[in-house]
Amino acid sequence: MTKRCLVMAGGTGGHVFPGLAVAKALRAKGWDIQWLGTAERMEAQVVPANGFPIHFIPVKGLRGKGLSARLAGLTALVKALMAAKKLIRELKPDLVIGLGGYASGPGGLAAWLAGVPVVIHEQNAAAGMTNRLLGRIARRILLGFDDAQSQFSARAANCVVVGNPVRAEFLAMPAHTSIALPMNMLVVGGSLGSAPLNEIVPQVCRGMSGLSVWHQTGKGNQQQVEARYQGGVCDVRVTEFIDDMAGAYEWADFVVCRAGALTVAEVAASGRAAIFVPLPHAVDDHQTKNALSLVKHKAAILIPQPELQKRLGKVINDWLDSPEQCLIMGQHAREQARLDATIQVVTQCEALVGEAA
Repeated sequence: MTKRCLVMAGGTGGHVFPGLAVAKALRAKGWDIQWLGTAERMEAQVVPANGFPIHFIPVKGLRGKGLSARLAGLTALVKALMAAKKLIRELKPDLVIGLGGYASGPGGLAAWLAGVPVVIHEQNAAAGMTNRLLGRIARRILLGFDDAQSQFSARAANCVVVGNPVRAEFLAMPAHTSIALPMNMLVVGGSLGSAPLNEIVPQVCRGMSGLSVWHQTGKGNQQQVEARYQGGVCDVRVTEFIDDMAGAYEWADFVVCRAGALTVAEVAASGRAAIFVPLPHAVDDHQTKNALSLVKHKAAILIPQPELQKRLGKVINDWLDSPEQCLIMGQHAREQARLDATIQVVTQCEALVGEAA
């Protein structure tokens, strides 16, 4: 009989793309895949475009809101739980796996109440609130980073460090074996862009020779960033979005980027050096903790956002003077990559369903 998995992931690419990697791997092994998300977030478009049916429940986040908003949110959460319970009864999944996003909370709780095995995957080195709560009922707690284990100490026997699943294109990327001038710098600020990166990087790079730049700005920022590069670096490509992110990494010699869990995993898988600029107000400062997973192995450089203007130019110039340093750092990053993360997640899911049979 065909096994069915309900994937719960949404909100940002950091949740959705690892979910897609797992969903595709399970589908390739004969599983029927259903998806749970919210209608207002990116999963509503991205998931159907990848051939998976998606179901929506009405739910929003609760963190950091006023009292009245939190009460309204709790009411909405109860409604979302009821909707999730109804969906679980209809779909009868053999397993649910939550990879983050608002729908994971009520979806995971509804599955547990129905006796369906729950798996969670925490991408970040500092676990999010939803996964910390679901960790109390999950049969498997899969982790992207070793450092996250301490936050699930009461359920240590259920924890497995598997790494973060990345898109198959990153796994097929050839090793980066040489660097020649001009060096290729990829600047990635996420789908919404990063205002500090959009402002500071063009200023710092002004007048640098031996550097080619591909800068992803986020929606609505392209013309402004193009203007900032004028009269500076000769070879510049500025785009709002990058559809083929693996191709962009393969082009690059090094990356200037935030430090979301997916970005850190893609940097490692691609074997590129990175200058991480963690989002300073990220919940629980999880981006700094993500970046340190590579920095402590001399596999990346971390520059706090307030220091970016002062320090970025020196790092780039050092690499322009000695490209070998950049290449070696990228090789160290590749050594830290968990290239079998998707396989490990699938193995854990299949083992759990086998135990429940």
